[in-house]
Amino acid sequence: MRVLMLAYFYPPLGGAGVQRSLKFSKYLPEFGITPSIISADSSAYTQDSSLLAEVPAEIEVLRLRHTPMMARLLSLARRHARARAPTVSRGTVQSGGGATVGRWRDRALRAVGALQFPDDKVAWSRQVVPAALRLIEQTPIDLVYSSAPPVSAHLAAMQVAHRARVPWVADFRDLWTENPAYSAPRWRRALDRRLESRLLAAADGIVTVSEHLAAALAERVKPGVPVLNIPNGYDEADFAGATAREREPGKFCIVHAGTFYGHQSPVSFLRGVERLFEDEPEARERLRIRFVGNVGSRFDPFLTSFERRAPGVLERIGHVQHHRALAEILAADALLLVIGGDSESAAGVMTGKLFEYLRAGRPILLLGAPNGEAAQLLRRTGAGEALDHDEPSHIAALLSRWMAGDMPRPVLESAAAYERRALAGRLGEFLGAVHDRFHGRD
Repeated sequence: MRVLMLAYFYPPLGGAGVQRSLKFSKYLPEFGITPSIISADSSAYTQDSSLLAEVPAEIEVLRLRHTPMMARLLSLARRHARARAPTVSRGTVQSGGGATVGRWRDRALRAVGALQFPDDKVAWSRQVVPAALRLIEQTPIDLVYSSAPPVSAHLAAMQVAHRARVPWVADFRDLWTENPAYSAPRWRRALDRRLESRLLAAADGIVTVSEHLAAALAERVKPGVPVLNIPNGYDEADFAGATAREREPGKFCIVHAGTFYGHQSPVSFLRGVERLFEDEPEARERLRIRFVGNVGSRFDPFLTSFERRAPGVLERIGHVQHHRALAEILAADALLLVIGGDSESAAGVMTGKLFEYLRAGRPILLLGAPNGEAAQLLRRTGAGEALDHDEPSHIAALLSRWMAGDMPRPVLESAAAYERRALAGRLGEFLGAVHDRFHGRD
């Protein structure tokens, strides 16, 4: 069975959004499915060329060049700011205004973003349709599969599947309009909701990452259209070659791996750390925090202030290749997972790093949605604890207990159900069933 996969985020692009499509494409051939990939070639995003070694040599990958408009505008804004920056002589005092200019720039960028429909990858999706149809002329396919975000991937997949007269399976790694990070202006929401309904009505099968999200999507598809939860996971092959970095003797190290997206924020956690230092000043000498990944420039003022108040406690590592991130995870005493948002909107969030954390066997502190699916998984496996993201005193109390040795002892076997090869097998069965149903072979 041949499947065309539309996935904007695919190696050599890096980051969390790459892993699901990469691992599916890596293991699907073992289950009789040969994928062809159409992805993006974009210098605007994190790169991780080490992941190219995992792309099977026998599958075709077409990377379409694309630079999001927002990235182009930001680049222009930076060049303009550098060109206008005054030369400051020694002893000269500059006037204010930088913050005001920054706020106006951010508002302008948000306005431009709102005008791109359905998202800032739409120019890429317009390239995808003719490229996919040319590819299909050369090598016929049996099914189209798309991974979103970006939603533009689903839009292109719907058009390609219709014109090729093959079934289409849409994988929602996140919800769109019901996502806790969704922040489109009010006038855009009706347009987005209408397109979302159109996409769900056209899909022949839906895949998503949690039971909560699957239930939400099942309410909006056509009767009889199957919806399947295939969670994110971990690849045992990644851990087989991973070695923990050298640890600092006598320190208790907490690691957060990945980017703080949208509503996710490190601020509440660090306020909890500061509360701990107020209660137990000696903890300042022992606690070490490592943020591995692109934290986000919007947090720079707070992080800089924290580092000034607690020098030597926080280290910002920046983006590293995936194997290095695993080395950081394995060297930690505990792992931080920030979901953020309120319990209702974030209840179904099951980020990919959760399962790599689970496999690493280190205690996990989850902040946000303490009654959501991720929190339930931690309680069910004994892998960690979940707290509300806005309770610094509770965070401080938990850190105190853990640093004193009263912490969870995760059981590695609890992670086995989330191994990537097995999850690819489940997807392969689902794709086959959707294909047969489309052709009346139930």
